Order: sequence, then C-alpha cells, then structure tokens
Amino acid sequence: GAITFDEFLDLNASVGSWKEAKDMRQEGCPYILTACLTSDVDVWSARNMNLSPDGGRTPAPRREGDRQAQYAAYRSGMVFRGKIDIPLIDWRHYLEPFLDMHHAHQSFAARQRMLNYDGDASNQVIWFTDARPDGPEFDQTPMALQVIDEWMANIRAHPERGAGGNKPPAAVDSCFATDGSRIAAGNDVWAGVLDERPPGACTRLFPLYRTSRIVAGGPIEGGIFQCFREPVDAAVERRLYAPRTPTRADVARLREIFPDGVCDYTKGDAGLPPELRAHDDREPAGRE
Repeated sequence: GAITFDEFLDLNASVGSWKEAKDMRQEGCPYILTACLTSDVDVWSARNMNLSPDGGRTPAPRREGDRQAQYAAYRSGMVFRGKIDIPLIDWRHYLEPFLDMHHAHQSFAARQRMLNYDGDASNQVIWFTDARPDGPEFDQTPMALQVIDEWMANIRAHPERGAGGNKPPAAVDSCFATDGSRIAAGNDVWAGVLDERPPGACTRLFPLYRTSRIVAGGPIEGGIFQCFREPVDAAVERRLYAPRTPTRADVARLREIFPDGVCDYTKGDAGLPPELRAHDDREPAGRE
C-alpha cells in the first residue's frame, strides 16, 4: 500500500545497511536452534545491521556496492542482459498471494531485458499456472517440454526462420487454472504489464505486485546494481516527490538522510562497464 511522506522519511532514516562481514556476529534464534533455548531471538538479524543509534533521528549509515565487483559481474557474463536466441518457456506457479520469494514479475523482468537488448523477445513465452487458494497443484512442465520439443524440431527443419519464427501454435503467452486447464492464450493476454495497453485477460486475473525498488522508481527489469545520484535540491526541482511539494523542513531532512544525493533511475546502472554502456546507448534493433 501507499505510505505517507513522513513515513517515507522515517523508513529511509532507519533502514540502514548490513555490517561488514568482519564485524558480523553469530546469528541467533531461529537460525541457530540452540539459541532459541536461551531466548536469543533475532528474527531479522538486527545484530548484524548498521542501525540508527537513536531511533532514526540520526540517519542510519548506508553502504555502497563495490564498483569493480559490479564491472566484473557484467564482464564475466554473470548478468543476463537479454542476449539470448533459444526457445524459452518461462513457466511458473502464480505465488503472489503467498509468503514466497518467487516474485511473478521476474518473468517480465527477463522479457524487458530482452527488449532492451535488441528490441526482440519473440523467442520467449510466459506461462502462469494459478496456485490459489491452497498452493501449487498442477505441474505444467510436461506440456512445456512437449512444446519445446516441437519448437526445436521446427528450428531444425527451418533454421533460417530463427527461434521466433519457428514457434508452434502452443508456444504462446498463456495462463492456466489451478487444475492446469488453459484460461487464455494469445499475444495480448499479458497486455498492460510492459506497455500502456488495457490489461489483457491474464494480466487481469494474475495481478503483479511491485518490489520496494520498483516503487522507488527503479525499472521492472531490475539491472541496477548502483544508481546514479542527483542532489536532493535537483530532485525536488524536477518534482520527484509529486504530488507533494516538500517544505523547507522536508528538504532539510532529505539532505540529512541522503547527503550524497538520491537515485536518478533514468540514467541506468552506474555499475555497468563503460564498454557495455556504449551498446545500451544505441537504439535497439530487431534480430535478423
């Protein structure tokens, strides 16, 4: 849900960061079961956080990622940037209503990275199978493997068409009921997720929830290890906090919390090596 501006300030003053590894202490309960016998309970690992010493009045210290480590991750190929030309069926159970780390938006994060890379995601198909109300019941994997097998056979027969041009009829965006039956299929069933079209049939039935970073202005595809920053005054001037117009007291507090500036997600990833940034600066071109 939405938070107020005052809650936003309090959250960012208090969130802090993890301590350096050399300064961390042994975890407590529930991670070390014997610690539960001595009431050494620390569910959120607060002992290993850099927190405000006075409940948020003094902003908790932040940390920065290592720029050279970020460069190395990109240069080694460990970061998926969208360069892929094999058949893909991104199938997952829809688990948004459950306490589960597998966020459904990641299917579309991958698609957006592909679109960012060369403007083409025709070789990716997104399938959701409902898991409501009691959790996953049906496994769509055998169906997906059958479709992939047919897709690969088409590529062997007509390699000149590429992956996107060899899709069998069943290789299409779809959503399925809890029992595995198809609810809707087609090129527009996920409309509205990555574009401004009215929501498609699957988009309406399987709402996606945003992460805190997306809410803060980051892109759905993630891919920002370290943001470029702008001064607080510049952010206020371009109405980053609209519809609220920060007061003088608000601006003073923002400067205290963000002395090095705030994220400007429009500038992309500061952790992207310069030689790769040159690729991102050009207009995407479709695959041949």
